[in-house]
Order: sequence, then structure tokens, then C-alpha cells
Amino acid sequence: MADNEKTPQDNNIKKAESEAKTSDQANNELDDDGLYYDNTAGTIFSADSEAETGSTKAAKKTSKKQQKQADSGKTGKKKPVIFIIVAVVVVAVLVGVFFLVKNNMPSGDSTESTYPTDENGQQYATDLKGNKIDSLKDNDGNIVSAGVEELINHVPADIKDIKVENDNGSFELLSETPTETSTDESGKEVTTTKETQYSLKGYEDAPLASGMPDAVANDAAAVTTTNIVDINGKNIEEYGLDKPRATVTVTFANKNKRTITVGSEAPDSAGTYIMVDGDKAIYLVANESVDSFLYKPMALLDPSVTTAAEDSSDGTPKTVTISGTNFKDTLEFKANDDTTVSTAHYKMTAPVSCFVNVANGSTVLESLRSVTANEVVAYKPSSDTMSKYGLSTSNPYAKIVAKFGDGTITLYSSKPKTEKTEAATGTSEDGSSSTTETTTEYAYIYNPSTNIIYKIDTTKIPWVNTSFEDMVFEYVIKADEASIKTIEVTADGKTSKFDLSTETKKDKDGNETKTTTVKSGKNTIETSKFDIFFQNLESATVANVKTSNVSGSPDLTVKITYNTDKEPDTYTFYKGETGKYNFSVDGKTILGSVFDTYVNKIIEDAPKLAKGEDVTAI
Repeated sequence: MADNEKTPQDNNIKKAESEAKTSDQANNELDDDGLYYDNTAGTIFSADSEAETGSTKAAKKTSKKQQKQADSGKTGKKKPVIFIIVAVVVVAVLVGVFFLVKNNMPSGDSTESTYPTDENGQQYATDLKGNKIDSLKDNDGNIVSAGVEELINHVPADIKDIKVENDNGSFELLSETPTETSTDESGKEVTTTKETQYSLKGYEDAPLASGMPDAVANDAAAVTTTNIVDINGKNIEEYGLDKPRATVTVTFANKNKRTITVGSEAPDSAGTYIMVDGDKAIYLVANESVDSFLYKPMALLDPSVTTAAEDSSDGTPKTVTISGTNFKDTLEFKANDDTTVSTAHYKMTAPVSCFVNVANGSTVLESLRSVTANEVVAYKPSSDTMSKYGLSTSNPYAKIVAKFGDGTITLYSSKPKTEKTEAATGTSEDGSSSTTETTTEYAYIYNPSTNIIYKIDTTKIPWVNTSFEDMVFEYVIKADEASIKTIEVTADGKTSKFDLSTETKKDKDGNETKTTTVKSGKNTIETSKFDIFFQNLESATVANVKTSNVSGSPDLTVKITYNTDKEPDTYTFYKGETGKYNFSVDGKTILGSVFDTYVNKIIEDAPKLAKGEDVTAI
């Protein structure tokens, strides 16, 4: 505002200033650092007194200003002064508030252009409506701070109870800061303050979300304004204060109660409108200083669906069962204990016996520890609540039971749903805004151990959408060469047999080297030739998974025996749809299909290799 520019209230203020001119020096208190309050506005703000919270310069100024105004007979809301001794942490908090005030002070270069001046050339401050308000000035009469007020100035340890009512419901947070008395070396009793403990009324035995109760308590304990909107509090409906988004009642240990009314957000992210204790003045505060008052009640409960394993050995399951209406057959898995196939981490034991897809198995079966949901939606749900969220323990859409070394995890899932969200991406050349639509799939999960229903993205619970087809091993044959004793390939009534023997040697440094010798009858097969054949044999991946009963005679049979106590594996291949062969690993059930290029190559190369002839890679 220009130096000579007057606000609409100047004429009314001028007379009052003239009458009070002789008493201004008495009302303006000089501080040690050369700053003093201009108290000519005759306004009492809703700040707590210094004595309630401890000693810092900012708190002293607020308290002294109130006392000066009270002694001068000025009207306004007076706060009770209750002297208490507080912990050192209070001082730290108030020092932070002091620096907040200092950091919000305009620089010396901007004071003349920021504030108007009266007929005597003295700067004065106004609220956003033009009403004159108190300010903090330097020795030259320049305003360095106005509108920054400590409406509530406590620490969380002072709080006993916080009641919040908002558009999402209501909750009551109970707070207790225990103390412990001990005797020091001199025999003197020493009282130590312990960590503040919170509980949610009605959910006392439920685990609380880390940091969430603290956020509410921190916001409720200290309220510092960034600006005064209207000291007279007119037209509160313009600021959403007639129908507040939240009403917060804070009860402190000294039985003092404070009420915070949260209105709407100001334009251009300028802050949020609030009122305190029914005071008619309307203030602006930073959005983040009141955002916790808008929490959903369930947001204060811990969203951890499962916990982490304390021992790394308990991070992977020993057995897993996946069932539900989403699955034709119950899927059963166990950790792979077969030393002849080190590639696979798990084995499927039902509905068929086979190794598990490496990538999908790890994703699905190792996704059960440290799972965190988007939010908690219900605690100790009734049968009606379970039904509301599409959950059932007797006939679930999906259920998983996983046994770990440190316990068992059981989870139930609803049928997944999708929700769309739009996010602004910018403005086009014609000035219209553009948005991007994102689709997210989620499900509701019930954990009987916590007795909580959670909402969670399905990317965090891949077992809900998995299938038998996804979990079948991606390779047809994948045995470790060092564990193989013989390979027999039978086609067209002829069998080619290869005997493998592995010799392990150590060099002078103790390093082991393994040499495999391959024979077919009396022929010793060159290692390089056998390596090509063996790589071809293990290169086939499953084209598609399907199950059916075996019928007819196989066109190709591959039998592998091992140099361990493991029973032989026999793989059989049958003519399938055009360009493919169906295969079985047990001779009873078709597990999937492979391309005929692979089968034909094995049939062609086995007898050639048995004679010592060259073979080529697929």
C-alpha cells in the first residue's frame, strides 16, 4: 500500500488516535531488542498467557500486551493466567514459534510499501478487511510483524483429551504422559517425564497408526496465525465457519478447554480460515497446521495388515494355501526341497504336482509380510459390516493361509473393484485445463488376527488375482546337470541313453572344479556336443497351461534319473493342436503345451548325439 494511501477505516481511527495520542507511549511497550507493540487498535487476541507454557520472548510479548490492555480498561476477551511449571521441551517449542514470528517479519526495505501511515506519518496494520489491528514495531516506528498471533500455545504433553467432529465422523483421542519418580545419588527425588501415550476412545485395544495421534496432538496444542482476516468476524459463512469442516475441543491437564473451529480453505493456497474459543475474530493459519483435524476416525488406527518377520529366515512361507470362489481348485504350495532343481523356489502340491513359476511364485507367495493397507475401514466388524464390504469367512472370494516359522497368516479378500481418479496435468493453448484419468483396482481385506477390515490396492495382494495358470513352472524340464545320472530319450520305439558322471577336483588353492563325462553305450560324447543337446532339452518354455487327462501314446518320452535318492522324472509329449505338443510330468495329467519345433528337435538329435555326431542349437 502506498505511503499516503488511506484505508476506509482511517477517518474513524483518526479521531481515536488523536484522543489516545498522549497515552500511546504508555500503551507501547519497548522490549530489549528494540521492538514494541502498537496497542492502539484496542484489540485483545485469543493467545494463551506466557505463564501457561513457559518463557520465550514471543510469549512474553503476548502476555504483556494483554496485561497492559487490561490495566488500561480496554474491552476485549481476557484469558485466565494460570502459572505452571513445564518441561524443557516447552521452551524448545516456543523458541520455534518465536522464530516463526521473526521469519514472517517483512524486511526493512519493504515496510514502507507494506503498511499504510496515519496523518502523523506513523505506520499502522490492518486485517484483510481493513480494520486496524495491533502490530510489532521497531525503534523507527516501522511495523515488523502484524497478524501473527499465538492463539493456543501448549505442548502435546499438556493435553488430556481431544474431541474432533468433522465431515468424516468424529473421534476422541485420549492422552496420558506418565511420570516416574526416582532418587538420585544425593538422595534427592527426581521426576522423569515419559513418552506421551495415546488411545482412541472406543478402540482402546486397537493399535494406533504411527505418527497419526501425534499429528493431531501437535496441531491441537499450538495454533499460530499467519494473518487476521476480520477482527470483527462478520459474514462467517463466507469462510465456511457457519458450517465448519471440523470442530475441535481440546482439554488440557489444567482442565482448561479450548475450541478450534475449522472453516474452508482460502483461495490460492493462502491457508485455512479458523476461529478459536468462540472469539468473533477470523484468522488464517497454514493448511498443514489443521489438516489432522480432517482425518477419518479410522485413519488413526494402524493400517499394517501384517507385520515383518523378526528373523530373516521367517520371511518366506513354508506352506501356502490359496482358495475361494475365484479359484476352480484349491492351490497348495510348499518351499522347494528338491535339490535337483535349484532354479525353482516353490513346488505346487495341489491340484497337480509341479514346480512353481519363478517370477510369479516369488511375487505371490512372498508378498505376505509387512503389508500396509491404504486405510482401515472397520474394526471388530459385525456380520453385516463384513457383508457390506463383500467379505465372508465361510465362502470368501479369495483366502490365503501361509505358515511361517514364527506363525500363520490368514487373510480374506473381497472381489476387487476399480475406482477412477482424475489429476490435472496442465493447461492447453486455448486456456482449457487438461486432466489424466487413472484407474486403480482395490479390494477389502479382513485379517482375523487384528479383527480389522482394510482397503488396499490389489498390487499389494497379488494372491487375490493369481491363478493356477500363473503359478505353473515356466520350463518343461529344468534339472541341474550335476545331479543327473542318466537321460533316456525314447521316440519311434527307439531309446537313446546317456550316462553322466561328474568328478570334482580341487586345485592347490582349494578351488573346486567339476568335470562331467557323458557316455552313450561305449561312446564317449564330447562335452561341447552334449552341452548343446542339454541346453536344447532344457530350453523349452510352456506355450500355454492347460489341464486334461492323458490319452493315447506319447510321441516322445524323456526319463531322467538322479544321483540322489530322488525318484526318476518322466516327461511325456503327445500330439496336440496344430504346431504344438501337449506334455505331462506324471503320465496322467496334461499340464500344458510346447511348440513342436522343440519336440521334433529332441527326437531328431538324440540318436545323432548317441552316435557322437554333431547337433545344433535350436
